[in-house]
Amino acid sequence: MKARKITAIILAVILCAGLTLTGCGKEGSSVKKNSKNHQAAADGKDPSAVWVLRVDDNDVYLNEVNFYALSLLEGMGVEQGTDMSAYYSESYPTLDSAFKAQLLLQMRQTKILYQKAVERGLTLTAEEEAEMNELVDAFIQNYDSDTQEEYGFDRDVLVKIYTEMGLIKKLENTLQEEAEYEKQDYGTFYNFVFLTIELDENGNGVLDENGQYVELSQDEILAQKTKAEEVLNRLKNGADPESVIEEYDLSATSGLMHATSDSLRDTYGLKDGEVSELIQNDFGYSIEKMVSVVDSDYSETVNAYNESSSKSNAVEDQENAWFDSYFFTADDVDSEVWGKFTFQDFL
Repeated sequence: MKARKITAIILAVILCAGLTLTGCGKEGSSVKKNSKNHQAAADGKDPSAVWVLRVDDNDVYLNEVNFYALSLLEGMGVEQGTDMSAYYSESYPTLDSAFKAQLLLQMRQTKILYQKAVERGLTLTAEEEAEMNELVDAFIQNYDSDTQEEYGFDRDVLVKIYTEMGLIKKLENTLQEEAEYEKQDYGTFYNFVFLTIELDENGNGVLDENGQYVELSQDEILAQKTKAEEVLNRLKNGADPESVIEEYDLSATSGLMHATSDSLRDTYGLKDGEVSELIQNDFGYSIEKMVSVVDSDYSETVNAYNESSSKSNAVEDQENAWFDSYFFTADDVDSEVWGKFTFQDFL
């Protein structure tokens, strides 16, 4: 799974956790109830005092790990009683090991992004802090006091977690705003194609041993050219393109298409409403009818999509670059605590 997708999953889950988690002590919860101090990694200690890992200058204790773990279980819809020792894959022998690897990666990425937000001087507004406190309150109300104590879910750590995630969201919004995108004009045209080559069962052109298209018989080629000339004449006399496609049974090869306005000008040089001459190519004959060299509505739709996609990719590229610049060593994780940590303790 790509880093961007991983971060997006945990961000979405955690920001909504206070409203969506079923909560310990409530019917349907995936968390064990009345099992105080059952968590092996805590070893009977206060989770807030059990150090687990470090990312740059950020220390992460077991209570915070518990929150991320619980959020991951809830977000993935893992049911109570699930056997986390079940086989998962060659790389991760058990389901537990796979979840632990995912959890460790998510926590590291979260801390890296939080650090970058701090370096940029980002802070929450008064309104954002109020929203964050509402989420914390909602989360606390969903968990009984015994579970909060067992997992170390005090208000301080919850405020810390929700604040960090709020800043990460703000960082990603900032990166989106900073990413550049150059809009393009797009045009709309009808493309009519009359094939003179053989197709395989998948609709692809059949190639001979020299990599050339296998042509139809001469009679079939002549028939296709005759049909193309008839269609060309009809279009030049104002026939409706959709009616022509239906009448000549061309739906499999012809129809409405779009391309950048620049490419349409360079390739066909047609004005709105104009029809090209018969064009011969490697696969047969084609005719182009220009609907609009610049289609404002289509351009707006495509640019909106492309801009969003381009900016999301820019954010992903920047985040991956940050992730790649951090190097972790064995000293960054308490191997004993992490070795005892298991998702089974939550189920």
